[in-house]
Amino acid sequence: MPFQQRDLLLLPVPFSDLTARKIRPVVVLSNDHYNRSDADILVAGVTSNLAPRPFTVEMDSGDLEYGTLKLRSAVRVDKIFSIDQRIVLKQFARANKELFMRIRQQIDALIAEVS
Repeated sequence: MPFQQRDLLLLPVPFSDLTARKIRPVVVLSNDHYNRSDADILVAGVTSNLAPRPFTVEMDSGDLEYGTLKLRSAVRVDKIFSIDQRIVLKQFARANKELFMRIRQQIDALIAEVS
């Protein structure tokens, strides 16, 4: 079954040096039409490290339509990647529309032209 935009998922994510993997949460960015028509989905990483950095959107369980977060977390919109839907271990929550709008605004800021 394809995952939906705004779903929060758990999946094995490789370290950037590809030496190992860790189970990490991600949020689905790609739209439902794409998710139904392709084996891959576009996701952004989620971290519990709340150190100030650009292009992050903080969230907690109050920002979810359903499900819970163990810790206050942040979506890293500078950590976007595609994954095969078959590697997903679990869908555990869904971001509400307000949170997703904040995520989209940060993506827009990340890719905006700078003079």
